[in-house]
Amino acid sequence: MRSIPRSAFTALLAAMGLSLAACAAAPPPGPRAPSAAGEDRAAPAPPPPLPEDEAFAVHGTLKDEFLPLLKHAPFDPKSAVAPPAPIGVPAPPAACEAFTRRAPAAPAPACGDAQGALAALDVALTETDAAKRDARLAALEACAGLDVGLARALRAELAPVACGDALAAPLLEAPPARLQGDLYQVLLGQALAARLARTATEPPALRPPYDVQRVLAFTKGPLFTWVTEQARAIEDLGRLGVALPFYAKGIVAVEAGRADMRLVEAVRAAPLPDAMRKDAELSNVYYGQLDQMLDPWKNRGRDAALVGLRELSSVGVLRDDRVEGARAMLSRLYGGRRVDALDALALPPLPPAAPSSVEERLAGALPTYYAGRLLPPDAASRPGTLRMFLERGVPLPQRAALRAAELSPEARLLYARARLELGRLYWRAVDFDQATALLTAWPEGTPRPPEATMLLALALGLRNGPEDAALMMRRAPLAGLGLGELAALDWVARTKPASPYAGIAAFDAALIQQIAAPQGAGAGYWDEVAARFREAQALLTGPLAQQAEERARAADEIAKAAR
Repeated sequence: MRSIPRSAFTALLAAMGLSLAACAAAPPPGPRAPSAAGEDRAAPAPPPPLPEDEAFAVHGTLKDEFLPLLKHAPFDPKSAVAPPAPIGVPAPPAACEAFTRRAPAAPAPACGDAQGALAALDVALTETDAAKRDARLAALEACAGLDVGLARALRAELAPVACGDALAAPLLEAPPARLQGDLYQVLLGQALAARLARTATEPPALRPPYDVQRVLAFTKGPLFTWVTEQARAIEDLGRLGVALPFYAKGIVAVEAGRADMRLVEAVRAAPLPDAMRKDAELSNVYYGQLDQMLDPWKNRGRDAALVGLRELSSVGVLRDDRVEGARAMLSRLYGGRRVDALDALALPPLPPAAPSSVEERLAGALPTYYAGRLLPPDAASRPGTLRMFLERGVPLPQRAALRAAELSPEARLLYARARLELGRLYWRAVDFDQATALLTAWPEGTPRPPEATMLLALALGLRNGPEDAALMMRRAPLAGLGLGELAALDWVARTKPASPYAGIAAFDAALIQQIAAPQGAGAGYWDEVAARFREAQALLTGPLAQQAEERARAADEIAKAAR
């Protein structure tokens, strides 16, 4: 630490701290070396499974999902407020002009009633060219068969996120008389989310040379001004989003979280004086103290993203760029509590998507919120439509209708799969319980197929975990919450005659035990994890077998270090 005066180090850190105060993780491990030849041990034969009734026994009460009532909020267009963009938010990119100026496709579709509007919407969404699709959707804005504002909101949904306010502005500034409150809120949410998506994206740059005085002047000047301005804009926009409900709140919260994290990363990427950068000890001390200063910001971004994910899980979203972006950000910055840890679970393949009607095509093409608004609630009880909902998400109105529906075995299996997918995406305990309920109540007189038995075993193995991702990341010790009842998965993996899903059952059992490892787990625990992965490897082929081998070796290394 002699290569730069301590006073300069203190001044730089203080300058950065001043920026952070005005606005109010360790690097990932490197790849493990492969084990030396001959180091792998032959796995002992796994013990026989418990009797089926005992292995699949359901202990405790199965949680039911709380489904909020979706009532159209009372809305007076005269009271609508279109908030201006805060200072420091960049204008919409030039590419947005193509959307705001686009002429509707001609000829206008016949969409005077709901059926005609859905047919026209189906035609628009099957268009693969983004510009032509947007023109077709623009033509639907005049459809009497669609609620006022819905086509515009859908256009904003499918356009680049940063263009949301440019598209929503006309309806926010002069709301049509028949605009319903929930659509106004979604349009407002899209506008706020768009502005948040443009914050913390253009930090000031300092060109070399990076001597102490130039870096200090840059940090106290342009960087300080930019950080302060962006942080205030993010806070102001996020505060407006908190007042919104359901989907609108979710999309704003996710973008607020991502914006805060971008700001954190921009501060960490600010240049250091050359002498400090070359002194490993000094730079490590600097970044360690800087990270402590950034923790409140990181936590605010984390909490906002988790609020957004909770709302989007209630909507029923399964596939969405916002969800994927938020989860990737949380996993990158909070590697010790990976929100994507369950993504590695192996599931039986889904039947191929083969939509054959307007309803089925729209179920697979519409973003989840809009599918819930446009398609009949009982649509999800039809297996073909339910299969297509699995492409994007199972909306809340359809989940409410499924509670009382008489489900065929095919629909029951698909809905249980949807619940498992929601559970592993958002770490929602209620979804694993609901999948368990669906698969244990199999229709009498109908044999439960091996795929359903495999999914039931997986649901049982994932029960009793954290309530959702927020609890998992903030305070819930996984092992302390009971995650990892593996008897049913062991039964599928080891029963005779062999199940067609024996290999993935063994893999999932090993993965769950790995994820649920308690802090300070001893060598014996990791020996068992390694043995489970080797059991799976022997039953699998292809990439999953290779992954099982790699995970077994990694568990061996942890066990060796724990001895």
